[in-house]
Amino acid sequence: MSTLSKSDLAAALAALPRARLAHLPTPLDPAPRLTAALGGAKIWIKRDDCTGLAFGGNKVRQHEYILGDALSRGVDVVIQGAASQSNQSRQLAAAAAKLGLECVLMPRRDAHFDPPQGNQLISRLFGARLEPIEATASSKQAKEEMAARLRAEGRNPMILGMGSERALMLAAVAYTGAYLELVEQLGAQGEPLPTHIYVTSQVSTQAGLQVGAMLLGHDVKIRGINPMDARSEAYETPEEIAQKCRAAANLLGFALEVSASDISNSTEWVGQEYGKPAQAAQEAAALLAATEGVLVDPVYSAKGFSGLVGDIRAGRLTADDRVVFLHTGGLPAIFSYADSYC
Repeated sequence: MSTLSKSDLAAALAALPRARLAHLPTPLDPAPRLTAALGGAKIWIKRDDCTGLAFGGNKVRQHEYILGDALSRGVDVVIQGAASQSNQSRQLAAAAAKLGLECVLMPRRDAHFDPPQGNQLISRLFGARLEPIEATASSKQAKEEMAARLRAEGRNPMILGMGSERALMLAAVAYTGAYLELVEQLGAQGEPLPTHIYVTSQVSTQAGLQVGAMLLGHDVKIRGINPMDARSEAYETPEEIAQKCRAAANLLGFALEVSASDISNSTEWVGQEYGKPAQAAQEAAALLAATEGVLVDPVYSAKGFSGLVGDIRAGRLTADDRVVFLHTGGLPAIFSYADSYC
């Protein structure tokens, strides 16, 4: 396809159902002390931890499109299942409360399930109905079974997260919009496009950024740092991420040629496993806090940030590069991992 204009892309996004939830645009802050400390690429931080709803985070943007679509189809209950400290679940509980939808969460009884703290505590405060599953159970299967029970009761449920291709596609669309927002902000600051965008992402957030860059014909490298690997049920391969790119572009009315070779999604910074702090992430988080007064959580956004720090120190990025780190939030989880800081 030919390169789109920004106005064409904005029009395609505006044509989709959307529930307004986020405080937008989120800040785009230069990080001069961090840049100096690392001695490499010039860095900005795109503050999607500041989306407003329920302590913010990238899922708020995504829920605007997912829940806008759900409401347009008469959905009356949403279902999500993930780790007990899921950022997605916390932001969904708040969005559902704001929009008058019932929210069923199916957290795993993992190491951070008891006592209620962090994201799980906040989800409870928003009135979500919690239906816990065992730590080793399949979230996909549990959500499908819950949806079947609700349909039998005459309800119209929608599953979010893994197992729902439509929700994941709409989540990607949201970050195509975020890419457009970022481009507009850089232009307003008199800055050229970045050479790289780094983001903690297992699939949709990275896919949406990739779609935005490719549709607009921008030579911007989207570098996804995955907080999980193939041991986790929610992990998706570069080819599956590319498929989400194609699906998101198609939903917007465009055909996009993207393959696994176009996708840079690294599992190098997972550490021991998903949901557990990693030493590199803890050290990177401490550097960011000390230089820019910005916090990242130990098991999600800090791992993405550790990938950026690691790439600069390994010489993969140089002083000629301009990098945006997209901060996806996750801050309430800090309190559930207090012992990892002590």
